[in-house]
Amino acid sequence: MRARSMEELIQKKFDSLNESDMQIWAYIVSHKDICKKISIQQLAVFCHVSHTTILRFAKKLGFSGYSEMRSFLKWEDKAEILYEEKDMDRNANSFVSSIRRLEDKNMDSVCQMIEDAERIYTQGSGSIQKIAAKELKEKFLYQGVFINTVEGGVEFELIQENLTSKDLVIFISLSGKNEKQIKKAKEVKEKGAKILLIAMEGKGELYDLADETLTFHVEEIRTVGYGYVYYPTLHFHIVNEFLTLKYMEYQTRKQA
Repeated sequence: MRARSMEELIQKKFDSLNESDMQIWAYIVSHKDICKKISIQQLAVFCHVSHTTILRFAKKLGFSGYSEMRSFLKWEDKAEILYEEKDMDRNANSFVSSIRRLEDKNMDSVCQMIEDAERIYTQGSGSIQKIAAKELKEKFLYQGVFINTVEGGVEFELIQENLTSKDLVIFISLSGKNEKQIKKAKEVKEKGAKILLIAMEGKGELYDLADETLTFHVEEIRTVGYGYVYYPTLHFHIVNEFLTLKYMEYQTRKQA
């Protein structure tokens, strides 16, 4: 993206900006010198919005995160800037953003679903997702919670016949649009069982069917010479880690 100034970026993205975005921009354009130095938390206070709203604003303009937007402000008056998103920077920022968002997220309702379930099953839509499902099972074993991993369609059909409203099924998906998982989720809902979805940010039938969702923002990488799109999968492990920690915290608070 070639741009000489923030003003030019705002013009290009104007149709996608909302009232909060324009509130942030109004402060930045009037206090550029200050905004070149302050943290995302400080800017959020000055603009009377959350730091996640600031982060979303930066990403709407095409930046990988707040630090990159602030760097743009520092240099825009010195020369024309050829702004190119770097895969490493974008993904490093998205990992940090996922950690911060999950750290702040209240997961009490998710934890209660896990605690209340008589039986818990988890199913991944692909090879990496299946690894994440096994990892989640291992993490919760140490807390006395047994999660059954469902490997294939035939196995799922067997457990689906015996599902009740007291059961929980955790679907782990990248896009949240896997047709086979959507079909399985519909069958789970027909049995009255609860659904937790772990997937990238999105909308669609699987998200609507889920009782609770734990989502993450993923930055795609278009590979040079290989002709396919790569999605980093560390986010699944980040979600697993925080779900585990939040459940420990939930149980500790209950026992206090």
